[in-house]
Amino acid sequence: MTALARLLCGRRARLRWVHLILGGALAMPYVLVGSVVVGPLAGDANVFGSLRLQLASFAIGLPLAAVTSLFPLTRPLESWVVRSLCGVEAERLAYGPARTKGEKGRTAAWFTLHLGAGGIVAGMSLAVPPFAGTLIVLPFVPALREGWPVLPGVLHHTWALALSPLAGAAMLVALAGCAAAVGTLLARWA
Repeated sequence: MTALARLLCGRRARLRWVHLILGGALAMPYVLVGSVVVGPLAGDANVFGSLRLQLASFAIGLPLAAVTSLFPLTRPLESWVVRSLCGVEAERLAYGPARTKGEKGRTAAWFTLHLGAGGIVAGMSLAVPPFAGTLIVLPFVPALREGWPVLPGVLHHTWALALSPLAGAAMLVALAGCAAAVGTLLARWA
């Protein structure tokens, strides 16, 4: 159990999670530009009200990130961050600006992967804990059971109240597992 806890919540896993959240933060300007493009094309002023349009904004933003990764300082900055937060050995990384087409392509691919995976994990990190926390306290706070239009009668059943804390805890463990797995993959692909 200790090995599993270390794998999911140990120092290295937490630092890699921070690395992914930074990738999500870096992705946001590109996603916002994507939403400016998607909104008028879809004829919808509220891009953030539709999951489909949000995903389209994300899909448009990632190629923009790939183009901006050709800026010479991207590779040295990403290398430093990967070394510091992901625990990748210094000799595996290139610290100089990307000069050849191959180096630029690898830098663009890595940067886009970092922002894409980071955007997904950061979004999960923002959405899952409040929902999981609500599920955990649901049996103990009756006011939370009112006004759930998606599950109108389910939340008053004893079995739902008994299982909701377990479901909330399982969601938190699954989130930590996703972050650890994606962080490990990014560290290997650095």
